[in-house]
Formats: sequence, C-alpha cells, structure tokens
Amino acid sequence: MADAAAGARRSSPIPVTVLTGALGAGKTTLLNAALRGVLRNVAVVVNEFGAIGIDHDLIRAATEDVVLLPGGCVCCQVRADLAVALLQLERSAAQGEIPAFDRVVVETSGLAEPGPILQLFAESPALAGRFRIDALVCVVDAQQGVAALADDASATRQALLADRLLVSKSELATPDALARLEERLVAMNPQAEILRTPRGVAAAAWFDSAPVAAAREVPAALLRAAHDDAVESFVLHWAAAQPLAALGNWLQGLADTHGARLLRAKGIVAAEGVAGAVALHVVGHLVAAPEFLSRGVDQSRVVLITRGLEPGDVAPPWPFAASRAAAASRAPAMPIPSPLPRAGASCA
Repeated sequence: MADAAAGARRSSPIPVTVLTGALGAGKTTLLNAALRGVLRNVAVVVNEFGAIGIDHDLIRAATEDVVLLPGGCVCCQVRADLAVALLQLERSAAQGEIPAFDRVVVETSGLAEPGPILQLFAESPALAGRFRIDALVCVVDAQQGVAALADDASATRQALLADRLLVSKSELATPDALARLEERLVAMNPQAEILRTPRGVAAAAWFDSAPVAAAREVPAALLRAAHDDAVESFVLHWAAAQPLAALGNWLQGLADTHGARLLRAKGIVAAEGVAGAVALHVVGHLVAAPEFLSRGVDQSRVVLITRGLEPGDVAPPWPFAASRAAAASRAPAMPIPSPLPRAGASCA
C-alpha cells in the first residue's frame, strides 16, 4: 500500500530548492543555520566533490533526513543518482521510515553546473508529477565574489541562471566591495532577487518559491544584445489568456529553433479554460510539462535568459510587450520574510 502511494503521481509535486554556489561560498554554513533555526519538514540531499562527506557530517547534526550522494558533481557522474535519491526519500516517507517532508533542498558541489540539474527535472518521467524545481538559489561570497565571477565559468553560470542570489559573508566586506559585487550581479542577472546573508544568519524565505521577475518598460533598442554571443535577459508579458495548446506550440517552437541559445525560460501565464495560473519551464531544447497552480495571475509573464537572442526572435504569435527585468532592490543584512524549472555538461 505504501509503495503504491509512493508510486502515485501527486496532485501537488514536492517543491525542490537547488542551492548552488562556488567552492567556499558558504552554502553549507547557510544551510546548517537554516536547518537549526528556520527550516521545518525539509529533506536534504547533499552532493560533494570528493569521497569524504565533510559537509554531510556537518549537516547531520541538524537533521537526519540527509542523503549523501557518492563523490562527483550532481551534474555529471551522479546526475542519475539524484533522481534515485529523491524517489527513495519519497518512498521512505510514504512507508513511515522517515518523517514526512514538504520541501527538498539539494545542495550541489561548488563545481556543479546548474543547467543539467534543471534539465533533469524537465526531462525525467520518474520525477514528473512528484517533484518540481521551485527555486534555484546561488550563494555568492561577498569577499571573493567579483574575482570568482571573473575567473570561474561555473560560478558565472550559477549566478546567471539563479532565481535568488544570496551574498554571503556580507559583514566581512567593505561597503564599496559589496556595491561593486551587487552591481555586477544586477548586470548579469537583473531578474534575480539579491539578498545579503551574514554568516550564521538564515531565513526560511530564502529557500522558498521564487517569483517571476517584475518588469519595467524600456525602449526596444535597449533590448538588443551587445554582440551575438552576449547573454541577454528580458521579460515578455501580455494580458489576455491564451489557449494552452498555443502556449505549448510557441514554447516547443522556441526550443526547436533556438534551444542552443535558450539557456532558460520560466513563466507564469493565464490559459483559456484553466482556472488557475500555469507555470511554464524551458531549458535548452527541453520543454517541461506545464504545472497547474491553484492561484490565478493578472498578467502573463515569461522570463527568458538567452545567448544572442532578442525579443523579436522569440516573439509569440499574439500581442505582447517586451521589457527588461527590473533589478531587485538590495535587502538589508537581516532575515527577511519573502515556481520554476539538458545533459552532458561536465564539471568544470
């Protein structure tokens, strides 16, 4: 009976927060603080690069619901094991072997590429209906952040694709250094929420669902990429509900035509004949199944992170407006009370 329950598709998939960041950025310190103080009913999946699970030893003191994956990055050697670990957690909870949980936090290695992790959730039939990406959270070291972003391609991609950027060790950086780092992050990823997180401080909201970015109108000329290889982030939005089939055809067309240059697309839209909003996710050439939400939406918005594409290249066949994602305001250095998802990329 329990196995049947574990195998059944859920009416509401379990939300998954993926916690990324460069080596030494402070992911484990942040997660430990959250588990000891503010997170409840959360299962944790930890992956480390190396055979000895030091991070696992630290986290185990805070919670028993930890699955330690063997050495290697989530994005390469153990990518399949991540799906297995999540399904094992679900089955164990259904059988009463571990406490029930409402959310999963996956802490990746500092070497992990985020794209393949997003792709796993978009393409895995086993995870569909059971788990969904709720937020991609990237921890950036306030002291080393600018240098890491300049020298580390993995760190750059982690920050680029994040829904929320947590600037760790902010109390150790000078105001000028913090300002330079945050300006760089805003330029890279204007739709992400940016929060300062002093060492040992955590807020549950930092692990929660990430909203689709708000938008501000800007002249269309400013949306043009500086050069063909530039990474560009913009928002498409419209008021009228569209047929679900038309939305799906548009996204599939984007993936088929521009998948190599479409790093990520995520949105919450209104669909004709659907009571609640619909969450849409595209990663490269993969279009995830739509997720039906209980809440509604006043205006449909889709955020696209692309390489060398302009709004006109990805335009839907209905009236829309294009805008840059408005940069999130910087938050004070204290806890603040505050949903969306290819293979082969290897560890850098």
